[in-house]
Amino acid sequence: MTPTVRAVLLFATALLVAGCGRAVDGSPQNGAVAGPATTSAVTTAPMSPAPSVTTAPRTTTTTTTTTTTTTTPAPADPQAFAGSAAGSYYFTTPSTKFHCAILTGGDLPTAGCHGPMPESAPKVPGAGASGTAVTPNAIEVTGGRPGQFASAGDPRFYPLDGSAAPALSYGRELQVNDLTCLVDESAGVTCRSEAGHGFTLSDSVFRVW
Repeated sequence: MTPTVRAVLLFATALLVAGCGRAVDGSPQNGAVAGPATTSAVTTAPMSPAPSVTTAPRTTTTTTTTTTTTTTPAPADPQAFAGSAAGSYYFTTPSTKFHCAILTGGDLPTAGCHGPMPESAPKVPGAGASGTAVTPNAIEVTGGRPGQFASAGDPRFYPLDGSAAPALSYGRELQVNDLTCLVDESAGVTCRSEAGHGFTLSDSVFRVW
């Protein structure tokens, strides 16, 4: 091989090696267009919303205390109701519907009233005609005997002298010996004995015990 041919081959080889070296290191060859840079996409997970917190409503407990007040009737002065006969005490209800008395002068102390009796009042033996049942015109309680309706031929519970008896005010209590009477605006008139018997009467209802 001639020196000239050897020189040409060496020059060609050098050019080839130089081109390969530039391709290996990633640099673009002359005339090449570099592609777009690759950008790594970073995906961010969506932020989860904060968990909702439900607050239970506060329960408020209200305690109501009911106080029952019992009013003790004020005592009435028996002498303000004293009749002309010994041991007799007369009064009317404030409405004047009922005329009542506490009679303690005899052997059988009695408290009773005359007035309009309820339609539901039971029939009783008529005064002077025990075989005939009539509408009562009186109610009374006597000592240890339960309260009862009666038919009185003579009005026992009016003042004997025909005078007007004073009214026993609501909330006042007339007590003579073991008999007590009082008047309530709603319930009516009540008379009772210390033995545990009595009656309550209005023009529409009654109770005896």
